[in-house]
Amino acid sequence: MNRLRFGALLLMRGRRFGFYLSHRVVLTVPKPGVIRAASLAEFQPAQVLVADGVAVSFFEAMTAAANCCEIFPSSFDMVKRMLALPTEMRLNDFFARMRQQYGAELVEFTVPVPQKENDEQGDKTMDETEVIKDFNNKYEEARARFGKRPNILICGYTGSGKTSLARAILGDVVPDKAIGDGRPMTMGYDCYENELVRIWDSKGLENGQAEAEFTEHTRDFVRQRQNDPDVDNHIHLVWYTIQGSGARVTDCDLNLIRNIFNPEHVIAVVTKADATRPRQREALMQALTEAGIPAERIVFTSDAESGALGCKELMLLSYRMLPEAYKDAFMEAQRIDMEARIQAIRDKSSKAKAIVTTAVTAAAAAGAIPIPLSDAAVLIPIQITMIASLAGLYGLKQEAVKQSALPFVAKLVGIFAASSLLKLIPMLGSAVNATVAGTLTAAMGMFVKSNFEEVAIAKVKGIPAPQLNFDVELFKKFYAEYKKNENK
Repeated sequence: MNRLRFGALLLMRGRRFGFYLSHRVVLTVPKPGVIRAASLAEFQPAQVLVADGVAVSFFEAMTAAANCCEIFPSSFDMVKRMLALPTEMRLNDFFARMRQQYGAELVEFTVPVPQKENDEQGDKTMDETEVIKDFNNKYEEARARFGKRPNILICGYTGSGKTSLARAILGDVVPDKAIGDGRPMTMGYDCYENELVRIWDSKGLENGQAEAEFTEHTRDFVRQRQNDPDVDNHIHLVWYTIQGSGARVTDCDLNLIRNIFNPEHVIAVVTKADATRPRQREALMQALTEAGIPAERIVFTSDAESGALGCKELMLLSYRMLPEAYKDAFMEAQRIDMEARIQAIRDKSSKAKAIVTTAVTAAAAAGAIPIPLSDAAVLIPIQITMIASLAGLYGLKQEAVKQSALPFVAKLVGIFAASSLLKLIPMLGSAVNATVAGTLTAAMGMFVKSNFEEVAIAKVKGIPAPQLNFDVELFKKFYAEYKKNENK
């Protein structure tokens, strides 16, 4: 095996399982009772679950274990509980599950544990290239988790303004050539996408076209999407467009809304509303509400050149109706309301704090057995995961990550050298315990969160983004603030 990862699952001496925290510490159940941090040296040599030469990381399970207060008969019972496996599962069945799910096998491995006379060994194991590689992996995982693209289907008659509507709200995700003048420019189901959103533009239904054929074609398309086992490929929202100047809802419209789409996922968009009279609007509203669409999900819009009336309302309504996992990407993609985008960034604060809290818990567990100051770099993998998750949450693009986050991550190795830590926190002493490990990680998380929020807001405003430089005084401020709050 060529790489041990934070959160790896070890099978140690005495047939005990444990989650790897550092080359000094493992989370385990050494005897019947609660989970505790124990010295890894007590359980050497060990085996580790490995896939493709790399230890499989069970980070979320390890974090859950660090927060768990349950009593377990054995470490294997702990593992089954943390991985949500059947309590009656036997050891052989467990390893068969690991092979099937992760392609993982047990590999003999002795974790290098530095001795007191050679404490610098820990620093030598911290390779900057590996740190950056680990950051990139965690960043991609975070983007997949926080940046899920919604699928929005826009359906309606040709000339009802489907592609123009998408362009008004989502910008150039829809190319110029897709916008027609009433002729059937869009054939079949055209997909327009960027890294934030995916638009499905239905084949335009033309007056006089066989409506049954159009309906069946739409039914097949929707069924194919919704039957996909991956919910990321489902249609998450439907904008059903009706041309206001026509002033009527056809039987085909009603059939599609009632029987093909789930009315709960449909927003009816009456386009070219400036060409309708009040009495016509009332008739349209009545027909659509009878089809199962509440009045609050019927939006009247005008053309962009008339001021894009209703587009902001449609955007905000769409944001509220989308499943939670797809809201962030949609808000980042919309181009109608800058203030709403900025507020959405600020609203990520609770998610950011949850990421930091998870890292603090893991760091505190790592410091349950005091870590020699010269070996404090064992906290870096925890903080790498935290910073990468924050970068993914705030939607930092690859270029921003390269210019700002990666250079900062590379500096962590130097920052966590004993001499640097003593300069930052003179009263630190000779070892990092659970409280100090958690506080250091919390301060780092608050520092990075503050910067990433500024970067995201600067991007929305179109102004230069601040660089993520390590500000010693600001870090000390966050450290003191967290320590004060913790002692309350």
